[in-house]
Amino acid sequence: MTVPSTHLPAESLTGRTALVTGAAQGIGLAIAQRLATAGANLILVDVAQQELQRAATQLRSHGASVLAQVMDIADRASAQALHVELAEASSGVDILINNAAIGPERNDPAYLVAKPKFWSTPDALWLEMLRVNVFGAQLLSTLFAPDMVRRGWGRIINVSTSLDTMYRQGIGPYGPCKAALEASSRIMFQDLDGTGVTVNVLLPGGPVNSRMVPADCGIDPVDLIQPEELAEPVLWLCSNEANDVTGLRLVARHWDLRLSTRERLTAATAPIAWPQLGAQSHIPAAKA
Repeated sequence: MTVPSTHLPAESLTGRTALVTGAAQGIGLAIAQRLATAGANLILVDVAQQELQRAATQLRSHGASVLAQVMDIADRASAQALHVELAEASSGVDILINNAAIGPERNDPAYLVAKPKFWSTPDALWLEMLRVNVFGAQLLSTLFAPDMVRRGWGRIINVSTSLDTMYRQGIGPYGPCKAALEASSRIMFQDLDGTGVTVNVLLPGGPVNSRMVPADCGIDPVDLIQPEELAEPVLWLCSNEANDVTGLRLVARHWDLRLSTRERLTAATAPIAWPQLGAQSHIPAAKA
């Protein structure tokens, strides 16, 4: 990875198209709003129809170009239909923000204090979280990455979580699913390295003021990370200044705009999937 030495404005995404999943509220909506201010065309995807239409209307009222699609991101037929529609209507998707997820509050709205046991999660919910939180990102990346490679430019940003959240007691399937997404993201990065398509992981660095942290968890919303805090690092990752920045996990809580770009990257990033821990396995050489 090449680390740029100076900070340049990242304010022009005019002509770029960004697809944001889970865009009806919370982190997804905050990211969509910020990308819109930089001139990006938006494809908003969510399963919550009323909230999605409300978000799209709000963004259009501020001049944004928005296509809102109610869709299950893990349904191949729906995802393929969207891919075909976008390919026929425009140059396709340049930026893919894989944000949609089923959160731990679905298992227990007081999960941070109640800490439900792993055996309390119904099988159907476990499998649905695995399907949406991992396969949904995999499916959309599989469909849109080859187009980005052909154009020689693209961004895939997978929204994940902290390592200690992945194994936090009471988090249920959410943590293991994010661990799987982390590993998948590193594979994506390695496969796309050198193509002009970057892959990075974005995480808040703590619980976010969103539906995933209900009042039952007992935390004052003002003490939570606000969704808007994740929007600034996304905007920068989508800029041309970040063309060579790939294979990183970026902690939004540490992305301090008062610092230089180099200082921010030092403070807020590490490699995807912790390869700095060293090799943990030995692969025998293949026979000729």
